[in-house]
Amino acid sequence: MDKIFHLYDDYTDILGEFGKERIQERFSDLYVSYDKFIKENNLGENVKINDFTLMHAILDYFTDISRLKHFHKITRTNTFKIISYEISWLLRRKPLQIIKDYNEELVYINEKFLLSYIMSYLTQIVGYDFFDGLSDENKKAFNGYIDSLYYYLKYRNCSSQSLEFALLSFGAGIVAANHKLNTETN
Repeated sequence: MDKIFHLYDDYTDILGEFGKERIQERFSDLYVSYDKFIKENNLGENVKINDFTLMHAILDYFTDISRLKHFHKITRTNTFKIISYEISWLLRRKPLQIIKDYNEELVYINEKFLLSYIMSYLTQIVGYDFFDGLSDENKKAFNGYIDSLYYYLKYRNCSSQSLEFALLSFGAGIVAANHKLNTETN
């Protein structure tokens, strides 16, 4: 933990703007999410969370949000932008570290975590029973979207803007699907 607090010296303006408690809370929330992912996937002997790298990602995220707010003169940031900027930095910093070498399935462990993180976010938007209510055709399309998103996380340069667009597109698709469902039932 000493390394984390040392980093604060280089981010005094960000600490002043957002507060140490808020940054520490974001760290704790993400740490818990990473830890839960490791436990649920029985990865404890193969993967660990690098605290230092995670804190760097969080501080870089807050720095970007600060710049964005000042440039556009906004006071609040929408949730799509928040999650997109956060994911972008977590992808760059890769806080999950492989402990044991030569385990091919762990090469994209950070991307796998972030896909589950995105899925959790999308589930909050549309509800937990969303997938169950889809037709077989729409389930296939939704799974295709998720597979494409995972591919994108693994092999493409994921800017915060492109991630935000991908998440907004999902939201637009949900609105369009609901509109279609509503017009078909009338």
